[in-house]
Parts: sequence; C-alpha cells; structure tokens
Amino acid sequence: MKKSSMHSNVQDYVWALGLNRLCLRLMGVWPADTDGNDATLSRFRVPIMISVMFFNIFLPQMYALALVLNDLPLVIDNLMTSSAAFTSCFKLFFLWKSKNVMNPVVESMRQDWLLTRQDWSSKIMRSAAVKGRIFTMSGYLIIVGCYCGFAVSPFLGFNIRMMSNITDYGDRHMLVQSYYPYDYSKSPVFELTLGSQLVAGIFIGMSVSVPDNYFAALVFHYSAQFKILGARVERLIRDDCSLDAESHFFSENWPRLVDRHVHLMTMVSAIEQSFTFINLGQILCMSCMVCCLGFELSIFSGGEYKPSALQILTLVGTLIMMMSHTLVDCIACELLASNSSGVFHHISSGLGSNITRRKIKDIIPMLMTSMKPRKLTAGKMFSLNLASYCSILKSIAGYISMLIAVNQR
Repeated sequence: MKKSSMHSNVQDYVWALGLNRLCLRLMGVWPADTDGNDATLSRFRVPIMISVMFFNIFLPQMYALALVLNDLPLVIDNLMTSSAAFTSCFKLFFLWKSKNVMNPVVESMRQDWLLTRQDWSSKIMRSAAVKGRIFTMSGYLIIVGCYCGFAVSPFLGFNIRMMSNITDYGDRHMLVQSYYPYDYSKSPVFELTLGSQLVAGIFIGMSVSVPDNYFAALVFHYSAQFKILGARVERLIRDDCSLDAESHFFSENWPRLVDRHVHLMTMVSAIEQSFTFINLGQILCMSCMVCCLGFELSIFSGGEYKPSALQILTLVGTLIMMMSHTLVDCIACELLASNSSGVFHHISSGLGSNITRRKIKDIIPMLMTSMKPRKLTAGKMFSLNLASYCSILKSIAGYISMLIAVNQR
C-alpha cells in the first residue's frame, strides 16, 4: 500500500511539473541537472542559444533599425521582434545564472509531492497544480501558433511583417526585418541565413514562454503550501485549546510548523532572487511588444494597409500571449501574498481564551512575521500584483495613442 502511494505521488509530481521540466532540460537550465554528462552538455547549450539569438536576429535587426529610423511603421515593425530577441537573451542568461539557487526550491517542491499527505492538503496542491498546468499548456499552444504564423506562413505566400526595399533584396525576404553585410539573395546563402533565423526563432519562443510558465508553476505551488500551513496552524491551536493545560501536544507539534514557515519563506526568497530581473525583462518586453502590436493593428483598422486574415490572427495571438503571461504571473504573485499573510488570520482565528501565556509567547513570532505578505518583485522596483498590471496597461495605452498621433502628423 505504501509503495502504491509513493508511486501515485511520483506520478502527481510528474503531472504537475513534467512539461516545465522537459522544456527546461532541453534548454539546459533544469536545476536538478548538476551532475554527470547532462550537466556538462547543458553548460554549452545556453551560451550557444544566446549566441544564435543575438547574432542571427538581434544584431542584424539593429543594423536594419539604423536604416529605417525615418519611417515610424518600419521602426515599430523592427522593435516588435528585436525587443523579443533581446529579452530572450536577457531572460535565458539570468535563468541559467540562477540554476544553482533554484536547486533547493525544485527539490523542496519534489519532496512536497512525494511525502504522504492528507486528502484536504492533496486537494489544495492539485488545485494549484491545475492552474499552473493549464497556463503552461495554453502558453505552449499559443507560442507554437505564433511561431507558425511568423515562420511558416511566408512559405505559403503570406508575410506577417512589413516589407521594405531598404532592408530586403529583391523578392527573397528574411523571416524578420534585418540587414546583413553581404548579399544573401543567392542560393545557398539565402537558405542558410533563413535557416539560422528559423532556429533562432525557436529559441526565442522557448526563452520567452518557458521561464514564465516555470515561474508561475513554482509560485502557485508555494502559494498552496502557505495555505496548507495556515490551515494546519489553526487546527493545531484549536485542538490544543480543547485539551488540558498540562498536555504536551502543542509543544511537540508547534516547532515543526515554525520550521515549515521559515522554510517556505526561504524558498520564496530564492524565487525572488532568481526571477526578479527575469520578471523585469518580461514586463519591459511585454510593454514594448504590446505597444508595437497595438500600433500595427491600429494601422490595419485605419485602412492604410490591408492585411491577410492570417496576419491579423498571428498578431492578435502574439498580443494575447504577451499580456496573458504577465497577467498570470501577477495573479500568482497576488495569491502568494494573500496566502502568506493568511497564516496571520489563521493564527488569529485559532486563538482561544484558555490559551496559556507560554504558548502565546511561542506563537507571537510567527504571528508578527506572517503579518507582512511575501511579495515578489520585478527588478526589485515594484511588486507584481494586479494593481501593477493595470498600471502598466494604462501606460501602454498612453504610448499607443502617442504613436498613432505621431504617425498621423
């Protein structure tokens, strides 16, 4: 029976984090891969991916940007993809750099799933895992659809980006607006250059989507752990209040809950340390891309340019993906802050009139600590929550209106 329960717990863990683990291992940034041949190979994967994205997408686009600075629509079209390329390099580097910091966080999550649990706590953990899994699966589906729109549709005769004789040679166009110091219009140079951009596009899609899915899954999990801890604390205090004053029930169980509380706060601090600059990069990228996408969609609706249905679907899908990634991350951080401060309310609810002064003395440190919610930040500048998200959207709307006004002058 015990062996069957352990097997079921392992399956639950794989179900909760399996998709993220697979993608992170492909990228070479899964924290648990620190020994053996996999660790040796993973050391080279991230530098290679960053080099491919930087030299095949970002750098050629910066050359192209310098050539089209006098044409606002072409500048916006360039920034829409070059900002994603630069942010991908930025996010992947910091995710790789924080690999060792995240190792105890992932191991703690694994232990949470493998340990024998009560039904009510399993239900809370499964509920949190479902949220993370739905976000992960939908995020991967959208990013695959957007990549197909950008990369595959040109082979079918549909171009997602704006064409220009400034940065393009003849009828043979690159995946993104770019400039190379050589003539790539002839075979096989064209095929090799286009292939390098296609590979870089795959790396950009992974680097944009995977860290956010990973972050959300971790935050949802530890938010659930704070909720479980609060319920256990309240139950312990109430059960102890119904026992004799001489009972050792409280003194035997309370230290374990205190250790658990300290452990969860340590794990959240590790997540904050690892993802604060990744979150900042995501928000800056989202802001830039949504501004660019909103501007392009406004051009389409104004009748200045007649896009295909596939072009509109791809741009709208990209818009939804960028906004939903940041939204779900903010919702997860809001839940974490609520459940971590909820420990305070659980303690307050459990306190009775017959609790002894000595027990109150033991309870007060956790009570005071849990009054302050555990918040995750973007670049240590502002907290991630729904208020911040709405404020960002308000600023983006202002920038879009400004770009439209400048374009109409």
